[in-house]
Amino acid sequence: MTSPRHLHGLLADLGLDQAATFTAVHGGDEDAVIRLFGGSPEQCRPLRLEELGEHYDGDLILVSRSGPAVVVVENNNYQGSREEVLRPLSRQGRTASAYWNVNAVSRLSLAEDGLISSAFEMLAPEHRFGARPDAWQPLLQGLDLEDDDDLWGVGLAAVERATGARFDGAWVRGPHRAVEITRVPQYLLGQALIDSPLLRREPFIGYLDGLGPSLLGPMRRHALDLALTHADLREHPLAVAALAAAALPAAARVRLHEDLTAAHDQALRRARALLVGEPDEFEPEWERPSHLVFRQAIVFSVLARCLAAHLPTPADGLPDILSSLVTAMTGEGARVEEFWMVSHLHNAAHRAA
Repeated sequence: MTSPRHLHGLLADLGLDQAATFTAVHGGDEDAVIRLFGGSPEQCRPLRLEELGEHYDGDLILVSRSGPAVVVVENNNYQGSREEVLRPLSRQGRTASAYWNVNAVSRLSLAEDGLISSAFEMLAPEHRFGARPDAWQPLLQGLDLEDDDDLWGVGLAAVERATGARFDGAWVRGPHRAVEITRVPQYLLGQALIDSPLLRREPFIGYLDGLGPSLLGPMRRHALDLALTHADLREHPLAVAALAAAALPAAARVRLHEDLTAAHDQALRRARALLVGEPDEFEPEWERPSHLVFRQAIVFSVLARCLAAHLPTPADGLPDILSSLVTAMTGEGARVEEFWMVSHLHNAAHRAA
C-alpha cells in the first residue's frame, strides 16, 4: 500500500487535491468500465494523467489499468461515487471509490456483487450506510481517518487495499485513455429505498403508478403535513389559517403573511435562547427542546413562503418547499422516513416534468 502522505502529495502534484474522484474495479475490463460510466470506448483518446487537471469542466474520465484493477479518475466530478455507476461496476469485481470536492464534501464507497456494501463521508466515518456498513472496517486497519492533512490520501490508500490498484509512479507514467461520458440516469428507487414497506401502501402506490408533474402538488402537501406534525404545529391557529389562505380576502392574506413571518422570527430567537441553556451532553441532539422550537421556526417560514405565493392573488398549488423543509425533519422515526421517501419521489417527479 502506498502511504497516505505520498498519495496526498501525488494529488497536489496532479492538481487534484481540491476536487477529484478515484474509482477502481478489481479485475474489471476497461471497455466495459467505460461503458458503465456512460462512455464509448471507440471515442477514447490518449491523455497524460498530469494533463487531467486542465480539464476542469465537462464530464471527462481518464481510464487506465493498475495491477489487477481498472482505474477511473475524474477532475472536479463525482460520477464514480454514484450508486448508479458503482453498483453495475461491482458486478465485474469489488469496486471502491474516493471522492472529495472543494467544499470538503467527500465519500469513500465500497461496492460488491451489485450493491453498495459500505459508504461514508470521510470527515464523519462513524456514520456509515449500505448493505453491510462495517464492510470497510478490516480494510481501514492502520489508516488514520482523523488525519486532516492527508485525508484524501487516506481515502486513496483504502481504495488501493480494496481493489489491488497501486497509485505509484509506474501507474502515473503509464497509458491513460480519456473519454467524454454521458451521465448515467439516476435510479428511481435506490438501494436504500427499493424494499421500503412504505411503497406497499398509499399514497406511495399511487405516486409510483403516476409519477410525473401532476403529483408535485399532492407530494408537497404531503410533505408539509408531515412537517407540521413533526413540529407539533398541526393545530396551531396560524398553520390552520395558512392552509386555507386561498379562501381569505387579500388583506387578510397580507396580515397572515406578516404574522407567520413574525412567528418564525420569534421561534428562532427562542430556539437560540434555549440552546444556550442546554447541556452539551443532551442526547439525542434532535430531542433537545431547542430543536423542536427550531423546527417550528422553519415550518413557520415555509408557511410564510406558501402565503407569499397567494399574494396578491391566490395561486394554484404550493411552491416547491421540499428543500426548505429538510432542516425541520431532523431525528429518526416513521414520520421522518416517510418524509424522505416523499422527498425522493418528488425529486423524481420533478425530473420527469
